[in-house]
Amino acid sequence: MMRALVTLTPPESKRLIAKAVVALDEVQYALKHGFVYIATGTTAAYIAEEILGKKIEKEKWTVGVISKGRTCVTPKKTWPKHLVLYKGKPFEGDPVEALKEMGPEDVFIKGANAIDPNWNVAVFAAAPDGGTIGRTFGWTITKGVLTITPISLEKFVPTPVEYSAKITGIHSFDWGTGLYSALVPIPHAVPVTEVEAYDILANVDAIPIAAGGAGGAEGSVTLVLEGDDEDMKKAKEITKQIKGEPYLKPYTENCENCPFAKICGIGSGAF
Repeated sequence: MMRALVTLTPPESKRLIAKAVVALDEVQYALKHGFVYIATGTTAAYIAEEILGKKIEKEKWTVGVISKGRTCVTPKKTWPKHLVLYKGKPFEGDPVEALKEMGPEDVFIKGANAIDPNWNVAVFAAAPDGGTIGRTFGWTITKGVLTITPISLEKFVPTPVEYSAKITGIHSFDWGTGLYSALVPIPHAVPVTEVEAYDILANVDAIPIAAGGAGGAEGSVTLVLEGDDEDMKKAKEITKQIKGEPYLKPYTENCENCPFAKICGIGSGAF
């Protein structure tokens, strides 16, 4: 039995989690035989990179974003499209058509903004129609599509997400430091955090023991890894591969151009 102490920055965690999600048997099966639907988001962009084998401007591969100390959106001119693959190739039709055809052997991947002590996850939504989760939830939950949520423990919150959902919404706030949003639970999601990632990739236990940092380590997660000697050697090599993953650049819309300015504390002038 070996033991290690590992600190991962947010981008290092995202890369680790992305590798683990792609390595899942269910994802590998869907890549060969069915649909893999990757909804846009910064964490999901790492997964898209791992599958496609090419670099993506990850800070642009999202609409909603928490950046520059606020909830915000990226510039509308670069809002990305969801990546839908059928048998490993880009799906030519509209993403909704893919959702209509998907079933339990297919995979839907969607990042999130919160994971609570019960390992339940939730995502912000600011669009009146519920955004990505609002437009896809009905299809995935009623048809039993495997929904995987890649999410770092930097997003761990002590508040149960079902309670957070009751106190949020785009018309629920009098002022704020950014875009007003609802926090929407994804009850059927299977979260993949650093804990699951190390188990999937190296068959070792990962125990979160600390969080945070300074001087470029803000948002970090510190873990104790435990496992058999050979598994721990594999975990060490995986950790070496992901260390040094660069941070994403800040990328947000200007308030004067933002279509969501009226439901934003800054854009509306309430703050």
